Amino acid sequence: MNFDSPFFKLEKEIGLSPYEKKEFIVELKKEDFEKLTAGFYTLTAKIDYKGKGADVDGVIRFVEKNIVTTSTNDYGFIISTQTIEKKNEGNVIAETEALVKKNIISRLFTTFSSEPDSFERNGLSIYYIWHSDVKPGESLKVVAKTNWLFPLLVIFFIVATVVLTKQYSKTNVILRKKVSFVHAKGGEFALKVTILVNSRNHVERVNVTDRIPHLVNLYNKFGGERPTRINEKAKRIEWDLGNMDKGEKRVLSYLIYSKVGVMGRFALPEATAVYEREGEIHEAESNKAFFIAEQRKRDE
Repeated sequence: MNFDSPFFKLEKEIGLSPYEKKEFIVELKKEDFEKLTAGFYTLTAKIDYKGKGADVDGVIRFVEKNIVTTSTNDYGFIISTQTIEKKNEGNVIAETEALVKKNIISRLFTTFSSEPDSFERNGLSIYYIWHSDVKPGESLKVVAKTNWLFPLLVIFFIVATVVLTKQYSKTNVILRKKVSFVHAKGGEFALKVTILVNSRNHVERVNVTDRIPHLVNLYNKFGGERPTRINEKAKRIEWDLGNMDKGEKRVLSYLIYSKVGVMGRFALPEATAVYEREGEIHEAESNKAFFIAEQRKRDE
């Protein structure tokens, strides 16, 4: 005997006495019928007896069951992902609805795996809605990803800007250092170093200190304010500028030279200013100055 239906298939050889009945237990596998809808299905039995065969039809009633399971999963911090899956585990077409809630900020950085069918606003919240008629064994799946990387970078930039602005506003003395090449008569490598001192507020007892690299020597000629102290052994120059009013500017300059040719990137350290403001001692530093030097031959 062969039994054939959308739910199972069975082939069995048996013997029957007159008026005898036999029952069979059939194991049903869900994957064989999970996509079938409720209704009536035909069961066909093919019987062979002593070389003769016959087909017998029966009816299987698949009772309606409306079962929709919902599973959700939320994970991630920088890229927050929310997954909603509505699966039809029944045997009738199910009307399903998926809903994702976002606020007016997070919605700007959210993308969906499929476009929502509609959305509703309620105060600061926005509800995105998906509708679908899901067949048995199928599912409605929605994935929403919110990427917080860009807004975090924007916030970081704004915070950094505010901090730097506040820090700059607290700076009473600003130093800027620059360097330029000078043609020396003897053919030595020579540079002019200029320090610009700008007072943003009234300050007192301003002292500016600069250091000379060990490869060069100081030329005894100065522009602007003449140094108060020169320590050639320690390669150190100091200027006592006294008090400076708001907006006052001073220009300090000096020459350095080397009898030995210098080649490559030549770096000069920061200049430092120590001053007094409203009874407190403060310190400010300039930028580093750089010069790209090429090998020069001394004139003979």
